[in-house]
Amino acid sequence: TLARLAAKRLACSPSCHLLIRRTHVKEICERIFTPVTAKSKPLVLFVKGTNFQIQVWRALLKVPFGGITTYQGLAEAMGRPTAARAVGNALGRNPVGYLIPCHRVIQESGDLGGFRWGLDRKTVLLGWEASQNQAIGQELT
Repeated sequence: TLARLAAKRLACSPSCHLLIRRTHVKEICERIFTPVTAKSKPLVLFVKGTNFQIQVWRALLKVPFGGITTYQGLAEAMGRPTAARAVGNALGRNPVGYLIPCHRVIQESGDLGGFRWGLDRKTVLLGWEASQNQAIGQELT
C-alpha cells in the first residue's frame, strides 16, 4: 500500500516529510504513465547517487519513450566509451525504476540484460511503451 511504501521511504530519510494531496495523485500518475510529448511538463525528481550514477541517469533520460539503447551506447553518449560495465552498475542502483527508465537499456547482442526489478517486468515495460508509441502513431495518421 501507499502507506507502507511511504513508511519505508521515510525510514531511509528521517528528515523527509511526506505530504499526500489526493487531488494531485491523479495528475502525477497521468504525467508518469502518459508518453512524453513536447508539451509535457517535466516531472522533477530528487535522487541521491554518486556523480557518475547521476551522469548515467541524466544520459538515460535522453533515451526517448519507447526507444532503446545499449549499455555501450549509453556509455558512448556520455563520452565514456570504456564504461559500459560501470553504466550497468549505475543502472542497477537506480532508486526510482520507471521514472529513470533503465528498462530501455539492453545488451549489445540484443539480449535484455539485467533489471533490478526482474526481466519479466522489463519485458512488460518495453512492450507497453512500444504499444503506446504505436497507438500515438495511429492517432497522428
